Amino acid sequence: MDPSTPDDFQKALGIALRYLDSAPRTIAAVRTRLRRAGWDDRVIEGVIERLVDAELLDDRKFADAWVESRSRSRKLGPIRLSAELRRKGVAPELIAEALERHAPEDEDAAIFDLAKTLLGAADPADPDVRRRLGQRLLRRGHPWEAVKQVLYHLEAKDVWSDDC
Repeated sequence: MDPSTPDDFQKALGIALRYLDSAPRTIAAVRTRLRRAGWDDRVIEGVIERLVDAELLDDRKFADAWVESRSRSRKLGPIRLSAELRRKGVAPELIAEALERHAPEDEDAAIFDLAKTLLGAADPADPDVRRRLGQRLLRRGHPWEAVKQVLYHLEAKDVWSDDC
């Protein structure tokens, strides 16, 4: 498409605004959507620049909202959150900042609480239960060192103590 006409710019901007209306998006997602629609790179970059200037597109705010939401609702750890944001095209430095801003004050307590919830009525003395719990915590993106600590306390049978 000829990027030089203002009409093309307005059409591409309309596509981007409708795309943003349905859910928050990253710059990379908007760029991909407009490329798939067949728009020229100059039009795409102009649209993105306009959306960023209007504060309708902000990867820092997107990363903050994503980390806050997914860590609270799904209890995901930093490894999984980082991978999800990388797949969405967020810059590594923005990911690191968002993870730092939204890290729980006491990460050990948070992972122990999650482990207790995931255990439910299962017997923590059972090695298969501990193995499955460890796998679930790792899949949720929690670091191995934290998972290992939870499993150690389970094996030592003091997971229910208040000093964890």
